Amino acid sequence: SADVAFSALQLWKPLQNLGRTVFKDLSAVDTPNELTAVFKFAKPTPFQLIRNALPALSSVVPKHVYENGKIEENPANNAPVGTGPYRFAEYKAGQYYRLAKNADYWGKDEPYLDEIVYQVLPDRTSAAAALEAEEIQLAAFSAVPLADLDRISKVPGLKVITKGYEGLTYQLVVEINHRRKELADLKVRQAIAHAIDKDFVVKTIFLGYAATATGPVPKNDPQFYTADVPTYAFDVAKANALLDEAGYKKGPDGNRFSLKLLPAPYFNETKQFGDYLRQALAAVGIDAELVNNDSPAHIKAVYTDHAFDLAVGPPVFRGDPAISTTILVQSGIPDGVPFSNQGGYKNAELDALIAKASETLDTTARTELYKEFQKKVAADLPLINVAEWSFISVARDTVGNIANNPRWAVSNWADTYLAG
Repeated sequence: SADVAFSALQLWKPLQNLGRTVFKDLSAVDTPNELTAVFKFAKPTPFQLIRNALPALSSVVPKHVYENGKIEENPANNAPVGTGPYRFAEYKAGQYYRLAKNADYWGKDEPYLDEIVYQVLPDRTSAAAALEAEEIQLAAFSAVPLADLDRISKVPGLKVITKGYEGLTYQLVVEINHRRKELADLKVRQAIAHAIDKDFVVKTIFLGYAATATGPVPKNDPQFYTADVPTYAFDVAKANALLDEAGYKKGPDGNRFSLKLLPAPYFNETKQFGDYLRQALAAVGIDAELVNNDSPAHIKAVYTDHAFDLAVGPPVFRGDPAISTTILVQSGIPDGVPFSNQGGYKNAELDALIAKASETLDTTARTELYKEFQKKVAADLPLINVAEWSFISVARDTVGNIANNPRWAVSNWADTYLAG
């Protein structure tokens, strides 16, 4: 319990990007005995939120190892200590990480594997070849490019698995800088939404391994998702009409206005969507200049300097809107916080709804508030949700018990086994 209290107050709340939001009102953790930790909050904090957040945020570190000196500089960060089914055994830079079976693990007869070796591959294209050559048994986190999946799914002895990541759903969004006069106009934002062919994006960029989005909560979330929100069908004529109504007529060159578009560099798909969006905007008379940066420069430009008009982002939905979703649209977020509302958007009604939901203890009432949240976001378009996708695994047929929970890829793999 001392480790839990230390982790919550010294790690989750002050140091974790998402923990700062979830545990902002955590004031104390009492430890009446070695096996009990009592969390005390300064304000009402929904149990539903804590339950949803703990799997994503609750890495417990040993207090006796971390209590002296800066946590960020502790040598144990490179040789982790824990109570999971595997112990950190070895690391060779540029080659592999090796975990060994924890003989003292509390799970009965677990883990099933003697060791796990995370092999470092030079690039994504080598993962498929390594699987086919049986040099590795599993490639998780979309290590195999989408373009290779159709072919590799036909290779005897291999299987493509699209489950096991539901608790980590990526969302393809268009972030909007509302400081820009044109983009502060709802009709312009609606026009941009109508100019995007979401079905084309899913089929062409994601090769079908994604779903079209309706709003800030993904369709695969059974707790909070609602389809009862305003939608924007692909309609170039309507987009052009809305831009005309907003007063932005096409000039002699066919353009209405120009803007800067910054696609996030983290995934091939976000970069490809940036190319597509530039063309989609051109079709309605908006001239978009693509600005491609590396990751640090992109984060600084969008979230600190606000040097963008539109940006393509891939935020992650982590099972509860309060963990990493409301921060995308609520106002008052300090400059420099990645994956947050840095577009100058402010909606007092939406802010009040977010605040109310954050303190609503009744699960049913809280869920309904987040359904209303989705409606308001879809109506006012502080950002535009385009698609949602999760990682994909490819494994040998001999690998068992994978993808058997919505956070499997980041779970402990205690019951994963190799047959034969």
